[in-house]
Amino acid sequence: MNQYEAMFLFDPTFGASFENCEAEIRRLMTRAEAEILLCQRWDERRLAYKIKGRKRGVYVLVFFKAPSDKITPLERDAQLSEQILRLLVLRADGLTLEMMQQAAAARAEISESERGEGDNYGDRGPSRNRYPDSRDRGAVETEYAAAKRRKSPPKQADEAVSETEAKVVE
Repeated sequence: MNQYEAMFLFDPTFGASFENCEAEIRRLMTRAEAEILLCQRWDERRLAYKIKGRKRGVYVLVFFKAPSDKITPLERDAQLSEQILRLLVLRADGLTLEMMQQAAAARAEISESERGEGDNYGDRGPSRNRYPDSRDRGAVETEYAAAKRRKSPPKQADEAVSETEAKVVE
């Protein structure tokens, strides 16, 4: 039996109670003949994009031992479950129980605004507005875009056309 790490992403209405999540995980692990080593709820977070129509999700980290041929059916069962939005399973051979507990506790304990709940913050840190004013956008406008706005071909295109016309005339 190999050792695995799984990150479950649950529907937030279902995942509001960790007991519901734990029961669903135990049901899936029983079907996969797996032994759960550690199961811990991480956090409810806003998602970068909608998954199955949900903007938020509850993350649960699970370390378990299972036969390698049971992982594919486990992933299929998770896809069929309406409560699980996503599942990622990775091999975690060589991890001790202490290392698993450290990994489970390693989630960032940061405030709501820094986690993506505020207007200017996301999972990648504070956002920068590259074009705070529409006048700044003109500074990076390409020659082609400027010509298109003027409804005339760009300068390089004029030269290229005149060269091809010269070759045709010859």
